[in-house]
Amino acid sequence: MNKNNLKPYILLSILPLVYLSNTLEIALFMGITFIMLAAIVYGAGLLIDKFSVGRMRLYTYILLVAVVITMTMTILNTYFSLNQFMGIYLALTIFTIPQLKAETSEIQKPMDYLWVILISFVALILIGFLREFLGTGSITLAAFGVDTIQVFASRFGIGILKDNSGGFILAGFVFAIIQAIPFVKEEPTDVV
Repeated sequence: MNKNNLKPYILLSILPLVYLSNTLEIALFMGITFIMLAAIVYGAGLLIDKFSVGRMRLYTYILLVAVVITMTMTILNTYFSLNQFMGIYLALTIFTIPQLKAETSEIQKPMDYLWVILISFVALILIGFLREFLGTGSITLAAFGVDTIQVFASRFGIGILKDNSGGFILAGFVFAIIQAIPFVKEEPTDVV
């Protein structure tokens, strides 16, 4: 399988989470939660695929995702103060996982699936970091015990990056860079 064909799935897997990841701290929480939920849904999805087909498979996936997201958000809201819309956007993201495993999909191998999830995690962290750093001039990781590190005054920051639309503008640049990076070395062809 050509890993270059996996690039659209990277975009689709985290696009709903870009809306909320306006700081590095939130992007880290959402990225770690995304990896955890993706692993749970993928593992349980292997069992679902083994014992159900057709419409029952779809309903089982919907119930699985609803249960997993409800439990995760309950646990996370117990210990952290998170955006109330995070569960909705995680649901939009996690509902793409069964589509990524569909028989018609190009992602069939677990390593390809892992590749998509890890690149998506790195892209989400990069978008959160750039939005906070370029938008405010500082980085804050209070939940991880790191004080605010200010590099430049906030009045010199790019204000639109703190808005929701700024996340999608920055995501466009990050996804363009991902598209430009060849994941597989191309074979040179001789033209005679």
